[in-house]
Amino acid sequence: MRWIAKDSERKPDPAPITGTVRIAVLFGLIGFSIGLLLSVVFYEQITNPNKVWYPYTCVVGLVLGVVAWFKVGNR
Repeated sequence: MRWIAKDSERKPDPAPITGTVRIAVLFGLIGFSIGLLLSVVFYEQITNPNKVWYPYTCVVGLVLGVVAWFKVGNR
C-alpha cells in the first residue's frame, strides 16, 4: 500500500460544500447550550467523581461558538 500518490494518479479535489457556515455554528451553539443546561440541572445525579469539568466544557464551547459566529461573517 502506498501512502503518497503521484500527481498524475490523483483524483481532482472535490467541490466545496454549498451552504452557510453560520448554520453549522448555530447548531454547535444549540448543542452546547443544551449540554450546559443538562449538566447544570442534573449536576447532583452525575456519578462521575470528575464531573466538575462538564459545565466548563459547555461554557468554553459557547464562548468559542460566539467567537466563530462573528469571525465567519456571512460565508
